[in-house]
Amino acid sequence: MLKSQSLSPGLTPVRALRVSRCVRERLETGARAVVRAVQRRTCHLAVEDGRLLILSTPEVPLAPNALTVRAPAPTLREAGLQVTQVVALGASALARDADWCLAVDEASTWEPRPRVRPIRSRVLADRLEATRATVVALGTGGSLLPLLWAAEVSALPPSVVRSASLPARTLAEASLRHDSRAIVRAARGLAGLGPGQTPSGDDLLGGFAGAWALVGESLGLGGARHQRVTDAIREGAERGASPLGRAWLEHACRGELLEPMTSLVGALLAEHVGDLDAAVRGALAVGASSGTDWMVGFLLGADAVLEAGRRDRPW
Repeated sequence: MLKSQSLSPGLTPVRALRVSRCVRERLETGARAVVRAVQRRTCHLAVEDGRLLILSTPEVPLAPNALTVRAPAPTLREAGLQVTQVVALGASALARDADWCLAVDEASTWEPRPRVRPIRSRVLADRLEATRATVVALGTGGSLLPLLWAAEVSALPPSVVRSASLPARTLAEASLRHDSRAIVRAARGLAGLGPGQTPSGDDLLGGFAGAWALVGESLGLGGARHQRVTDAIREGAERGASPLGRAWLEHACRGELLEPMTSLVGALLAEHVGDLDAAVRGALAVGASSGTDWMVGFLLGADAVLEAGRRDRPW
């Protein structure tokens, strides 16, 4: 359980239940963090190096920068977490004068990078077509979903969708040319676009980058050229993305995704097709519209990767 008080080094620490491999690597020598935001089931922690961690209750799917604990109250607010409190993570020596102490040594480790297997482009194209059909049918309204079917900007509603149309199209086209400057401009136009802790534009960029990192590897298209695409996306989004959107984009560029998205990519790239429809539904269920916006970016990115593979062929 969590205990909120001034801690001494001898106090029994709170123990995490699950922790992302990325978080475990960062906490090998311990760290101190400050609570920046508290919601019902999640809490944002700013570590001393400026990076963002997410503390959540077990029912919340893990993110690549997250760990879970079992709170003694229905919500984290009721458990006593408050903005500006100090959390000691990992090493007990850092617990002096902290408000919370959290140990991760006995927590199970979750891998945020899905396993990637080689896949034939025709098989992938068929699976992406099925995925697109589910996303179009079940995607959240008020999201960037119309970008998947609207060919003309004039056909789009006068909203965030219309603002995202040109930079999203530019992003896809520039990635095929490996035009880093155009990718940076497109990412800059999408980063921070829309409301929320992870605006729609940030989610789209995360899905697009994840597709280039993982689908590209699956098709054997990795290497320096494709690394330039994800590097340019990250550079363009650096200033405009929200803190959480920026953190998740950084992970996505390395192929590290939220838990429902790792299941989606695992099903999409599996040797034998499984319940892909259920995995797509799980990804769509993330947040109010974040899952749909991420899927839009992922599909746009995967289509671009497939086209890049065709252009790279010698015949």
